[in-house]
Amino acid sequence: MLTKICKVALASLAIATAFSTASAAESKKVAIAMFGPHVSLQQVSDGFKATMKKEGIDVTYDEGNVNFDRSLVPQFLNRLAAGKPDLMLTVTTPMAQSAKQILAKRDFPIVFAPVTDPVQAGLLPSWDEGAPLLTGVSNLPDFDGSIEFMKTLVPGLTRLGILYNPGDDSDTAFVKRLEKVAPQHNVKVVLIGVDNANDIPQRVMSAKGNVEALFVPASSLLQPAAPAIASAAKRISMPVFGSNAPSVDDGHVLAVFAADFYRIGEKAGELATRIFRGEDPATIPVATLGAQDHVIRISQRQLDSLGMSLPAELQGCNCVVK
Repeated sequence: MLTKICKVALASLAIATAFSTASAAESKKVAIAMFGPHVSLQQVSDGFKATMKKEGIDVTYDEGNVNFDRSLVPQFLNRLAAGKPDLMLTVTTPMAQSAKQILAKRDFPIVFAPVTDPVQAGLLPSWDEGAPLLTGVSNLPDFDGSIEFMKTLVPGLTRLGILYNPGDDSDTAFVKRLEKVAPQHNVKVVLIGVDNANDIPQRVMSAKGNVEALFVPASSLLQPAAPAIASAAKRISMPVFGSNAPSVDDGHVLAVFAADFYRIGEKAGELATRIFRGEDPATIPVATLGAQDHVIRISQRQLDSLGMSLPAELQGCNCVVK
C-alpha cells in the first residue's frame, strides 16, 4: 500500500513539475507604460528586460510613452490594456496612479517603478504588502548618505534649496523625508515649489543668496527640464545636486548620490518574475533600495565651472566624469 501511495505521489510530482516547466517556458506579454522619453526612465525599462532575460522568461513587449503629456495617458493605457498583456510595468508615479484608476477593472497585474512613496501616492495600503494586482519598487534614497555627500562637496552647507512640484505625490513625499533627516546634519531645507516648467529659471534664480546649493529630486516635471535648471543655476554660480547619473554625464548637475535606476528596473523584473511564478502581488511588499543600489557621480565640467576642486575624501573614488 505504501509503495502504491509513493508511486502516485511521484507521478503527481512529475505532472506538477512538467506543468511548472511548461508555464515557465510559455511566452509572456508585458506592456511597458512610460511617462516620457528620458534616459533614467529608459534605464528602468532596460533593467526590467535584463532580469526577464536572466530569469529565462520569454517576453514580448508593447512599450511606449506619452511624452510627459497627462492628457494622453487614458487613451495610451487603454490601448496597452487592449493588447491583453500578462503584466504591465508602469514607469513613474503619475503613470502608476493613472493606471490604478483607469484600469481598475483589469485582470492583469501591474508592477510600478519607481514610486517614491507608494502609500502617500495612494497606490498601496502599507509598505509591508501589495494591493490586488499591484506591487512595485520605491526609489526612496538614503537621505543620510545624500546629505553627507553634499556636505563633503560643499563644506559649510547649512541651507539646501530643493526644487519640487507641490502637485506630485512623489515630490512631496521626497521633501517630507528630507526635512525629517536634514536637521540631524545641521542643514535647513528651503522649499522652492515649481508646478510649471516655464517658471524654472525664475525659481532657480530666487535661490541666490538664500541657499548654498540646490537639490533636484527624481521628479516627472523637473527631470526633463534639467537643461533649463542647469542654465539658470550657472548664471548664479549655484551648485546643483541631482537624482540620476545621466544628469551628471550631461553636465547638467554637479553630482549625484542617487538611486540606480537600472537597478530599480532589475528589482521590478524580480517582482514580475515572482508573479509569473505564481505569487499573489497583494502579498508582495514594496521593494526598496539598499546602499549597494546607489551610484555616486561627479561632473568635472561642473567642478571647473564653479571653481571647485574634488575633496580629499573623494580622491580615488573613480566617480568623476568629464
